[in-house]
Order: sequence, then structure tokens, then C-alpha cells
Amino acid sequence: MSNVLDDKNRRVLVIDDNRAIHDDFRKILSPATATAAALDVTETALFGRSTDAIQQTSFEVDSAYQGQEGALLVKNAIEAGRPYAMAFVDVRMPPGWDGVETTQNIWAIDPDIQIVLCTAYSDYSWGEMFGKLGYRDGLLILKKPFDTVEAFQLAHALTEKWWLHQQSRRKMEELEGMVAERTGELQHSNQALQTEVVEHQRAEESLRLLGSAVEQSKESIVITDAELNLPGPRILFVNPAFTKMTGYTAEEAMGKTPRILQGPRTDKTVLGRLRQNLERGETFAGEVINYRKDGTEFNLEWQIAPLRDAGGIITHFVAIQRDITERKRLEGQLTQSQKLETVGKLAGGIAHEFNSILTAIIGQSELLLGDLPAGSPLARNVTEISEAAGRAAALTRQLLAYGRKQILRPEALDLSNVLAGMEGMLRHLMGSEVDLRIVPAVGLQAVKADAGQVEQVIMNMVINAHDAMPNGGQLTLETANVTFDEQSVGRYAELKPGNYVMLAITDTGTGMSEEVKARVFEPFFTTKGVGQGTGLGLSTCYGIIKQSGGHIGVYSEVARGATFKIYLPQVEQQTKIPIQRLDSLNLPRGTETILLVEDDPALRAMAATLLRRLGYTVLAAANGIEALNLKQQRDIGHIDLLFTDVVMPHMSGKELADRVRVLYPHTKILFTSAYTENAIVHQGVLNEGVGLLQKPFTPSALAYKLREVLDGPTVPKSDTAPNNFEIHGNPQWG
Repeated sequence: MSNVLDDKNRRVLVIDDNRAIHDDFRKILSPATATAAALDVTETALFGRSTDAIQQTSFEVDSAYQGQEGALLVKNAIEAGRPYAMAFVDVRMPPGWDGVETTQNIWAIDPDIQIVLCTAYSDYSWGEMFGKLGYRDGLLILKKPFDTVEAFQLAHALTEKWWLHQQSRRKMEELEGMVAERTGELQHSNQALQTEVVEHQRAEESLRLLGSAVEQSKESIVITDAELNLPGPRILFVNPAFTKMTGYTAEEAMGKTPRILQGPRTDKTVLGRLRQNLERGETFAGEVINYRKDGTEFNLEWQIAPLRDAGGIITHFVAIQRDITERKRLEGQLTQSQKLETVGKLAGGIAHEFNSILTAIIGQSELLLGDLPAGSPLARNVTEISEAAGRAAALTRQLLAYGRKQILRPEALDLSNVLAGMEGMLRHLMGSEVDLRIVPAVGLQAVKADAGQVEQVIMNMVINAHDAMPNGGQLTLETANVTFDEQSVGRYAELKPGNYVMLAITDTGTGMSEEVKARVFEPFFTTKGVGQGTGLGLSTCYGIIKQSGGHIGVYSEVARGATFKIYLPQVEQQTKIPIQRLDSLNLPRGTETILLVEDDPALRAMAATLLRRLGYTVLAAANGIEALNLKQQRDIGHIDLLFTDVVMPHMSGKELADRVRVLYPHTKILFTSAYTENAIVHQGVLNEGVGLLQKPFTPSALAYKLREVLDGPTVPKSDTAPNNFEIHGNPQWG
């Protein structure tokens, strides 16, 4: 194909069923014929060539006698790379394809070939031929009979046209190739440029993000030079967190050494280890006490690492510093809390043992007083012993309260009555500089809570209010009935729609900021100075109110006072059954069988003596194992009641009670204990259906409690008999 394009393509195909026509075309297109010489002048005029050049024109003529044969020759020529430049095609070629069909099929094989249809007027009309073949510049019509000069001119013009078309196409392809190549180069360059731009943008974005992270970091970041000789490395960069932590601005810190943060309590040993690590090119991590610009000290946790260049040479040091003062404070509080917990457990244990001893002393005193004749001079001595034991019992209650081991006794309370009972004490506490106002609601409903705990909440909050009004002010305590529906209760996640009693405590003091309000109920959080508060007051109030199923919240603004609102669920008022006074001459008695289990010998002996005097059959055991063995050793018959201490060696009172219920399902249970850290209470509140007589107890209290349990259809939840340690009159023991 390349040779054909480089040299003129004079290949002509004649398709006609008449062999004479083929001979005529060969004579016309042969350069040796007279016809060719006659055409020299005409070709010169048409193509601007010399006569010599035209005379040298030579056509290569191939013949086909039917349209199918001609199409096959065109196909073979294309495959051989030697296509025909043109073809003379007769219109009539029976019995096969005619000229129009042949042209259609040839163009399907080679669209570039130039076609001259040889036709007479009797064949197709012009319109019919162009209607089938279309108007194309590669189609010409030669009317028969044709002139030899005309045929030669067509052959010469059309082969020239074919060659020029191919040259133009090749140039266009070469141009397109060059354009494509240049376009590819430009695209590659553009892509490389875009990649470079993207990488540059990414680097800028990384630097921006890094700068933003450093600027917004909560940790202080300091970069110094690598000078370790005195006076030491110089500060080259600090972020805003450094200023916030130390009080030094970037301008004040630049060029200075980190020594500006050191002070009298800065550990020089830690600084020595730091220097050694940096000299070795190692990272250092540690804690040290530093000082702010205003002179206040703070605990600092830092990590300092060397920065190296591409050659591994240390050029800078970067320090990431964190203020851990608050963490240190919390760690100290945790340590203190653990100490308090340990002391609380110790106090609870001491109170438990001491209460057993006190119960024996109180019981024996009351028994002895009952045995003395009226007017005996020893009665006063016994009374003194009993009163001293009462004071000791009060001390054990304080120990239990300190260790948070006291047993809670929820009951129906009228908060207005509670405030009325505390009013005198509160006015004395507030003094004349504070105007105390109590505004009770009319028809206030009852709530269920431990009276002592509620009083503790009120006392803690009133004391806080007093401290918030150092120059005096007004304190208002107000109660009200409130109702929350589905919509309004949404403000308090822990409450359900229903009726509540509100207690509001409002002061006109200094108020609180949003930060303080957010932490006001946190354990150990306090705004008071060191030694002026533990930070447990409001957290204790929060726990008590939550334990009672309520909610406590605060509303306050700086310099505009504060209001604490407490919401407790309403309950039905309960009518209390009057209890017979302890100084009655006739204590309740009985004939039932009681299994007494107490590990303290003195208390066990006192309780056994008392119960026998009251008419009961008593089986005494020092522990649970001994109590269970009594059934195997003796035929003791039915046991009406198990009276057992809760905290005992070998087997707890709860475990013993569970085993006794298996043996004697109808046996009633009465526990005694001074300690809440056991199986019969939950979070300080007595479990449902448990009878308990709290130590220390008096013989009179035991007598009433026994009848309450034995005569009741179910086991009561808590002791209802008063536990009075004062002995009145001269009880008769039968």
C-alpha cells in the first residue's frame, strides 16, 4: 500500500461482459497508442504538466466480465495492498449483477475507489441511478458510445484524484498523529502539573491542619532549639495552650528558656534526668511541679523528644505538656476516700461489737432494776449505768453514720412538719444577718423517706446557702404539691409522670456559674478553700434524694442567688398504731418456743433470761451450726420464732434463717444487728418482708418486737417499738 501511495496509482479495473470493450479500454489506456498522443495537449491544459510527463502515463488495466468477479478482484487487491484507483463498470451485465448493484457491492469493500458507470439512455435514468447509489464525488457517468479521448481523460483525472485523496488522507493522518502525540505530551505535562499542584495543595492542607491542631491542642506545645549548654535551650514556639496554662504570652516566652516555669518546689532531680536523656538524644517523660506567671504552682506532665534533620542531627526539641493538677487533686481525694472507707468499715465493725456489749449492759441494767425492791438505794446506780450505756449507744450511732452503715427507715413524712420541727435550729444556725422564711403549702401530701436523711439534706443545703451569703441575705424554704404530665416530666429523665411534693430552698447569695452548676453534685467538688469543705455535702444530698426515688436540681446565676428544688413522689399517709410506753408495768408475754442465736455470751445470757421471764421457751445457741445441731441432739418440737444476730462467725444469720425455713416453713424470723453491710439490707434500706430489731435494744423493745412478729400475719419490715434507753418506773418481770 505504501508503494502505491508513494508512486502514482494507475491501476484500473474494467468490468464488462463484452470482451471487445476490454480490448478498447486497453488500447485507449495504453501509452503507446495514437490516442494517448492526441491527449497530451488536453492533459497539459487540465493538470499543468509537461507533454513529456503526460506521454509517459501508463495504466495497469485488469478485467472482470461479471459484477461478482469484479468485486472479488477489488477485495483481493485491498488485501494485497494494491487497491484499484478506479473502475469502468458497464450498467448491463446479464445474467448477474448489473452495474448499479456491482457498484454498491464494490463500495462496500473499498469506499475510496472511483467508479465510472458506462450506460446508454435505455438503461437507468439519471435519477434512478443516483437514487440507488447516492450523490457521491466518486461516481461519474460515461454515456455509450463514448469517445476514446473522453475515456482517457476520465481515467487520468480519476486516478489523479484517487492519489491526491490518499495523499491528503495520509497527511491528515500524519497531522492527526502529530496532534495526538503533542496532545498526549500536553496531557502528560498537564497531569504532572496537576499532580504537583495537588501535592502542593495537600502539603499546604497538611501544614494548615497541623498548624490548626497545634493551635487548638489542649496540651501545651513548646519547641526550643537544641542548645543544651547553659543557660539552656531557647523557646522558639509556643501554642495558645501554653499561654492558657502558664500565663506567659508567646511574645513573653520567645527567646527565654523553660527555666521561667521553675520555682522553689521544682524537683531538680527530675530536671537532671531530663538533661541526661536529651544529651543522649532520647525522649523523656515525667512529672514536675512548675509555676505560672502569677506565681501559682501546678503539676505538669511532659514528654520531650528531639527533632532531627535528614542527616540525623538534632536541631530542635519539642515538648508536649499537660496540666495534671486536677488529676493529682482527684487522686488525693480518692486516696482520702479510700482512707474514709477503711475507717468507715473499721467504725462499723467496732460499732457492731460494741452494740452487742451495750445491749447486754442495757438489758442487764433493766433486768436488775426490775428485780430491785421499790425504793432501793441501788436503783439510782443502775439508772446511772443504763444512762451511760445510752450515751455509748448514741456514740455507736455516730460511728455507724460516719461509716454510712446505719439502717434507713423510710416512712410517710410531711415535709412541712419536718421544716417546722427544724425551724428553731435553722434560725439559730442562720443568725440575725439572714432572714429565714418558711412557706409551707396547705394540704401538702406525704412523701416516703427516712426522716433523719431528709433532715440531713435540708441541713446540708441550708449550711451551703448560709456560706453563699457572707454579708447576709434572705433564705426561703417552701413546699408545694406539683404534678408532672408526659410533656413536663421530660425535663427530669429519672422521674415518671405523676404527683410529687416539691421542696424549694432559695438564697440571695453569690450564685453559681454554668461551670460550677455542671459539677455541683459531683463528689469532692467544692468551691470552698482547703479545709473549709469536703465537697461531699451536695453529693450526699443527691444520693439520698435519688435513693428515695426523687430528683434534685439547681437554678442559679452569678450574683443572683440560687434555688435548689427537690421533688419526691407523693404517697398515702399511714396511720401509726400507738405503741405502749416502755414504762408500762405489764410487758407483753408469751408461751411460744424461741430459738435464740447470738455469738456474744453476755448478750445471749441476758436475752435468754429476759425471754424466759416473759414466759417463752428458749433454746440458746452461740452460732448457726450449733443451732442446727440442736434439732438432731434433742427433740425440741416446733420452733415458733428464730431470733438471730445477722453477723456471726461460721454462718451468717441470713444463711441460718434460710436453712431454718426449710426445716420449719412456718417459723417466723426476727433479726438483730447494728450493721448494714450484710444480706438483709440493700443500699441501707431493709429488704422487703424482713423483721429487724436494731442493736443496741432494751428488754422492753425486745418484748414488744417479739409480740409484733409472732402475732403479725407477715414479718414486718422494721422495728416499730421505740428503742428508748431511759428506764422509767419499776417494770415487773413476773
